Amino acid sequence: MTVEELAEHSQVRLVAGLGASGQLVYETVLIRTLGADLHMVLGTPAFVEGIAAGDQIRLHAGGSFEVVRRGGNICLLVVPDEAPAPDDLAPLRDAFDELGGIVELPPDRRFIVITVPAAPGFDAVEAAIDDWTGPRGHHWEYGNVYDTDGNPLNWW
Repeated sequence: MTVEELAEHSQVRLVAGLGASGQLVYETVLIRTLGADLHMVLGTPAFVEGIAAGDQIRLHAGGSFEVVRRGGNICLLVVPDEAPAPDDLAPLRDAFDELGGIVELPPDRRFIVITVPAAPGFDAVEAAIDDWTGPRGHHWEYGNVYDTDGNPLNWW
């Protein structure tokens, strides 16, 4: 990234939900400002539900937001029981590379965030994630496909 591109980016704290104590939990998300109150999400968040990289959002007070336009990417979250070894991630990365996606995780490997275009279809996405998580017993979930009541968002 050039210095000019870095200057166009900023971070915002978005509400990720309620913690065990009932207090709001936030996640810092990288964005690019497009207009007075319009921002593009640049990095898919792990715990803020309902958005993925490429989505355009309007920020509200307190860290809430509304999606103005979808970027066409699906978010998947995997929280393994134990951190996977770096070489164990190669098949996962290869599978999502083939779908045009990206696999990201923090240095401690406590969770995995996958951003993948919706264009290949849910069958292809689910086959790729199930092939890797199934034998390992890891749970995965969508981050921006269902609302908080479990109803499909139907943006794809």
